[in-house]
Amino acid sequence: MIQTSPPSPARLRVMFYLPVVTPWWFANIVVHLIRVMARDHDVHVLVPPLWRGTGMGPDQLALVDDLTHVQWHLLDGPDHPRLRDDASGEDDLFEFVAAIEPDLTLCRSADIKSPAHFPGVVRYIMESAAPPLETAPAWVSLTQGLFDYGVMPEITQTQAARLDAFATTFDYALSTGGFGSRASWLEANGLDKDAMIIGLPLEYEHEENFFGQHHRYPDNPSLIAGVADALPDGAVLAVTNHPLNELYGDNSGIEAALEGLGSRAAMLPSTSHAGSATLALAKHCDGMIVGNSKSWSACAAYGTPLMRLSGFATGGWANAYTSLDAFFADLERGAAITADPAKARRWFAYHLLDQAFDPADPSLQASDIINRIAKPVDPARWVPALSRHHSQGLEQAA
Repeated sequence: MIQTSPPSPARLRVMFYLPVVTPWWFANIVVHLIRVMARDHDVHVLVPPLWRGTGMGPDQLALVDDLTHVQWHLLDGPDHPRLRDDASGEDDLFEFVAAIEPDLTLCRSADIKSPAHFPGVVRYIMESAAPPLETAPAWVSLTQGLFDYGVMPEITQTQAARLDAFATTFDYALSTGGFGSRASWLEANGLDKDAMIIGLPLEYEHEENFFGQHHRYPDNPSLIAGVADALPDGAVLAVTNHPLNELYGDNSGIEAALEGLGSRAAMLPSTSHAGSATLALAKHCDGMIVGNSKSWSACAAYGTPLMRLSGFATGGWANAYTSLDAFFADLERGAAITADPAKARRWFAYHLLDQAFDPADPSLQASDIINRIAKPVDPARWVPALSRHHSQGLEQAA
């Protein structure tokens, strides 16, 4: 069993539970983690067959045909689609997992009810992006919840001081954004400089994305309508689309919702750099509303008031609003609170140096992954991590 003290060299039973792994995620992230853990531990992989762009098919099997020492379990029963969103009623699944008796489970799952009942320690494999800082697309974090943002464990004053010192190495990227003045940006995007501009980055919607069940609204058009209903008079809702929606999605519902709002809402044009339209909006809007979008961290970096529509946790230092009425009332009074700037930079340093990592790093060991879970704060990781980030282009995402 994983302890909070340095991990034992004994072999562990490690289970990968992957109901919503996509082919890209499998090839670029999960296969590397499986290989690393299988060098030193007994590994079981539970994955359904391909359905709606998630699961495992022949192309994924070809990537791991040499891993004959890994136990592969294809969950191909007639109810396998239910594994994607809620398998809490699948008794056969729990009996199967109980027989494996994993010490550690690493999940790519949108269902949080079922893994909560697995034996041993459970962690979710999640994106580690923290705009406006850039990390490689395949870098991940191992988290206790799906969308708990800005949460930090207890640290000592000495550790806090070290993180604060590290944060100065990328302070420029957190402070500027390189998007020009507010007035020029508003003019370039056809927005009224005298209006209250409320930013709204949309969520990724596609048949392969089962994480949408955790959003406050059922879809992006409903999100737009719900926020617009609460807008103060004269405020303008400035919307940015998710880059993957633009590539793969049906945006007709979004377009119809915005058209119905007339001059009260506008869709900002995308840019050549994915996500930078949202970064500029986070820098220059009067306040931003997010659900489970990673864009929340740009507001923390730029000192922009943040409203979060989510049932997941947000670090207290971010001072995120949870009530639209309170959010808009404070904005109208010019009294909206923002993230604590010093603690924001500390969190960025902690996240990038202690949480985010590259699963394809050739130096990565199983003990490194176990240590990340057993010791959520480990200063021994910080200097090597900073070196890797800088070598791979930790910079302003603009």
